[in-house]
Amino acid sequence: MPRLFLLISQRLHNAGLVMLAVGVLALIAHLSSEPLLMAPFAPSILVILTQPRNPNTAPNVLIAAYVVATVIAVLLKEVLPMEWWSVAIATGGAMLALEVLDILHPPAVAMPILVMLGTGEFPLAAFTTGVVALAVLSFIGQRLPRRATAPAIRATPPAPAE
Repeated sequence: MPRLFLLISQRLHNAGLVMLAVGVLALIAHLSSEPLLMAPFAPSILVILTQPRNPNTAPNVLIAAYVVATVIAVLLKEVLPMEWWSVAIATGGAMLALEVLDILHPPAVAMPILVMLGTGEFPLAAFTTGVVALAVLSFIGQRLPRRATAPAIRATPPAPAE
């Protein structure tokens, strides 16, 4: 029973942190009138809070991955026609760049989709605020007590060995 209580308390703690972090980003989205821009950040929050020691969630990786993916998309949007395949090229190009630079953070690869499909100018202020918020969250997440981010505990004990 104590193991089950620990499992439930860890899950509730992580869910609370995710709700708080998404709330902050939702406020940024509301204030900037750019709600879709924040969509890629939600999976980042989940990874940051549940896998804080994962090298792909380090603050420098987060910032670099989002900036590189977005810059590639903004540049390609200027030279590619507005076609469905342009979205694919921008997304594939961003993913390749992140892998080559060893800054792969999968949620950042959603940025080229939003950039390529977006109308008007890129909302740089909202993007910057969101990325900085993620980096701060990552910095905090790496320093949370281990109990809050411990790996999953089995709810049922393993069967006894014969």
